[in-house]
Amino acid sequence: MARIVVTSDLHLGITTEDELRAMVEQIAAEQPDLTVLAGDIGEGLANVRDCLAMFKALPGQVAVLMGNHDLWTERNDSQELWEKLLPEAVREADMIWLENTIWRGGEADGVAVVGSMCWYDYSAVDPAVPPHDAEWFAEYKGQYNPDAYFINWQWSDQEAAKVLGDALVERLQKLEDDSTVRATLVVTHVPLFRVQMFYKPDDLRWGTGSAFFGNMTLGERLLPMRKLRRVISGHTHIGREGAVDRPGQPPLPVWVLPSDYHKPAYLTVETSELLG
Repeated sequence: MARIVVTSDLHLGITTEDELRAMVEQIAAEQPDLTVLAGDIGEGLANVRDCLAMFKALPGQVAVLMGNHDLWTERNDSQELWEKLLPEAVREADMIWLENTIWRGGEADGVAVVGSMCWYDYSAVDPAVPPHDAEWFAEYKGQYNPDAYFINWQWSDQEAAKVLGDALVERLQKLEDDSTVRATLVVTHVPLFRVQMFYKPDDLRWGTGSAFFGNMTLGERLLPMRKLRRVISGHTHIGREGAVDRPGQPPLPVWVLPSDYHKPAYLTVETSELLG
């Protein structure tokens, strides 16, 4: 059986090298077969590269997803970062670009890890907030999320959510049809389920801003996947643990990592837990 470590929201450039190195040493002591870096690696491309270098000597393989901060730019084009510069940085570090790659455990294990940055589509807004259409969220995004000023790729939020979501569902469906795979673990940057969200009662601004922190639409698409055993996400910096009910199947355990600025965190998963 394999051991998988998942971390996220490392934010090198805000979080210091010393703070990250301490966690890297802890992860190394776990002797993981796979470590997944689930987005928001560094503030700027140079910090992304430096952060990857810190994880390069870990035991086992390292797989990488990106987050919204990794697409922030004042000099590069976000689309070029996404399509070329970030994947190149990952591959130059001899790591796995998990956005389009499936990691598989040993033949006797039967576990596969699938990941995606995913993207928010406004479906995570607090249900207590008065309804707004997608055009409203797009127009007023800058009042709630600085992505509006620092990401300049070609997609709208809903277009990005669909492109990335469709690709994730396609990879998972292939594993559903693969007789050698018994269980799948999904790692995302953006949370996919309401139980992963943290809402503040009576805080209208917080509840509205939550629209930019999750994709409940994609979560609904994943629930019928019978081999899906766990979902681990990042992005919000607020640790959450819960389970999502799904018809005809056991509840789906889901997490959000409590990794925050200056306080990086990780979660360890034994593949035997996914097969139990």
